[in-house]
Amino acid sequence: MENNKHIFTKKAADALEKFLSFFPEISKKFHEQRLMQIIRHYAGADNTREVTEDFVIKAFEFLYPTFGTFALAVKDPARLSATISAQKAVDQGNPLIHITRWPNVPKIQFPTKAEDVFAFLAGPRAGGNTDYIMNGVLEGARNQGAHVEKVQFSQRSITPCTGCLACKGGKLETCCSIKDDMEPIYRRFQECDAFVLGFPVYSGRESSHLTVFFDRLFALSDPWGQKQMKKRRGVIVATWGWPSPEVYAPVVHNIAFILRHFGVDTVEVVTGCGFWDAYYEKGTAGLVPEKIEVAHAAGKALALS
Repeated sequence: MENNKHIFTKKAADALEKFLSFFPEISKKFHEQRLMQIIRHYAGADNTREVTEDFVIKAFEFLYPTFGTFALAVKDPARLSATISAQKAVDQGNPLIHITRWPNVPKIQFPTKAEDVFAFLAGPRAGGNTDYIMNGVLEGARNQGAHVEKVQFSQRSITPCTGCLACKGGKLETCCSIKDDMEPIYRRFQECDAFVLGFPVYSGRESSHLTVFFDRLFALSDPWGQKQMKKRRGVIVATWGWPSPEVYAPVVHNIAFILRHFGVDTVEVVTGCGFWDAYYEKGTAGLVPEKIEVAHAAGKALALS
């Protein structure tokens, strides 16, 4: 196969065709053009016209990091099959669970200490694995003397944004025209010294509960950045099913970007993965109690910052 002076090996052409088969027909040309840009970059960096399977796989992983299972289906199908099989039965001795505190998060100066911590669980399962890890963070902060309050989406009545834009009209006595359980959450979110957000990743992106929460925060937003919101620390706790600590990191980075729009700078990230199939049951995070210590450490560091 030859494409714009680059010659594809048989394995490279097969890999590209396989990757493109994952996309709907309407999008294939678009994704092929994107992939070819990165493939040419790798070939150019190697000063070669020959495109190998490795170049194609690297290009796909670079462009679509949250499609890790698709990349594995091409790169190492035997490993993919083995991982799927392993998730169907909990291995008590070596559970397929990873709980990770992100390293090297930059330190940021704040005007006050993190004495008042407000936490929001944007997921449907109180007592689930996201909640379990999040509680580890909160326990760490509480043990250092911080006041901690946690709200769970599933235990509140929070209606999706209706797009009425009344919040932008300047005539409301409250933040939003919808009168529900978001009203006290607006106040706590704005007042706290630190905000801890927990959510699961569903279908390659944040849960619908977090989407609703962010849509409702629109009532506090200023699209041009002219409002001066109180600068607060943020902690993100995110979980997902596939047992790879890196696969949904781009989702976390996007959430950190959105939080910053609301005056929250992320200073700690704790992720948990492997919660899929047999490991999806509530409390399986407790199979690795020694790893929960990283959540405690993140909470402790938050309260001491």
